[in-house]
Amino acid sequence: MKKRPLLGLFVVSISASALQAQADETQEGFIEGGTAKLLARNMYFNRNSLSDYPDARGWGQGLLMDYQSGFTQGEIGFGLDASAYTAYKLDGGRGTVGTGMFPAEGDGERTESSTLNASVKIKWSNTVLKYGDLRPYNPVFATPDLRLMPMTTRGIQLLSDEIDKVSIDIGHFYSSRGYTSTSHDGGFMAGYAGVDAGDVDYAGLTYQPVEQGGVGVYVSRAQDLWRQFYINANYSWALEQEQSLSLDFNLYRSLDEGQARAGAINVTAWSLATAYANGPHTYTLSYQKIQGDQPFDYLMASDGTYMDSIYLANSSQYGDFNGPGEQSVGLGYAYDFGSTGGLHTTLGFRYVYGFDIDNERVDPDGLYAYFAHSDKQIERDIDLKTVVETGALKNLSVRVRYAEHDFTGDSVKQLRIITEFPLDLF
Repeated sequence: MKKRPLLGLFVVSISASALQAQADETQEGFIEGGTAKLLARNMYFNRNSLSDYPDARGWGQGLLMDYQSGFTQGEIGFGLDASAYTAYKLDGGRGTVGTGMFPAEGDGERTESSTLNASVKIKWSNTVLKYGDLRPYNPVFATPDLRLMPMTTRGIQLLSDEIDKVSIDIGHFYSSRGYTSTSHDGGFMAGYAGVDAGDVDYAGLTYQPVEQGGVGVYVSRAQDLWRQFYINANYSWALEQEQSLSLDFNLYRSLDEGQARAGAINVTAWSLATAYANGPHTYTLSYQKIQGDQPFDYLMASDGTYMDSIYLANSSQYGDFNGPGEQSVGLGYAYDFGSTGGLHTTLGFRYVYGFDIDNERVDPDGLYAYFAHSDKQIERDIDLKTVVETGALKNLSVRVRYAEHDFTGDSVKQLRIITEFPLDLF
């Protein structure tokens, strides 16, 4: 507000001499291939509820440093990644809490928080195995970066591009650090049901036979919640005179698993979106449907940080339009102003209308009571971003995101102003 694993095994035979030649040509070395980046992020957050939902206001400064080493020379290369994140509270919004930017402290929030993260990695040919504090991002397990410090998780991940036009992603994760945490001592939960998930496993691949489009398939298992299947297909057609038309289809299938702490789950969620671009103008139309007696739920960290594991077309800045039986239609328009005076500006508008929420099947005292008294929801979004393209402040960006969300008996207005300045240290 965002199993029985099927693991595809791909075996590729490559001679040792060929691997060594490839390593000599492409690997720059542990030190020489390393990069370090610093991102200064400033954020103002204001959420105003017109009903009983608590207001939240805050202003903070984040400093995010990420280091990625290269790989040691040889057939098998070793490397190390590390990050240091710090968030400073500049204003507390007259004592309100709940912005998701600062850890709780008593009845308020801490004024400063920091975290260190590290992982080791091994590379063989075009396959990389990582262990430690990671930030995977895929349709069933996606770590967000929407506050001062990004979410990180702890576990093991394998990424492989051995097969031409095919990318493989396999992971096992057992703990998390959300926006308002400083250590990886939390686990995973169901975002809407709010119950423990246990460990999470997933496996998936994407296949892009042509530049214009491809398909993706993922399976996942949240130990005591659900097993989930995901399919994506997308394609874009180039038309005449700087015009294009694209289609994007997403489908999730969720079934209860293990101890089934969120109860019985039998949900199919799907969406279809089309976008027509004509020069600087882009128009989008999307339809989304939730089939089942439960909402389409997805993961969050134990501190309340919702993950981005909902690749449905009408999942928006505030709402996800994922109630039981819900249908939703989205309309969008974006304009690219291009480069003017050293600035590149884009502006987008979006309207999503959700209806037919089957609230009669939702227990008003149960895990999904959020949907129990609502039969429709509406959201209006604005997204404005400007990036400096030249001079000493090159790559400085300022982004304004505004959302109005109306739910039966509730109305929320949310404003975020984000300034980012990235620096390449080496």
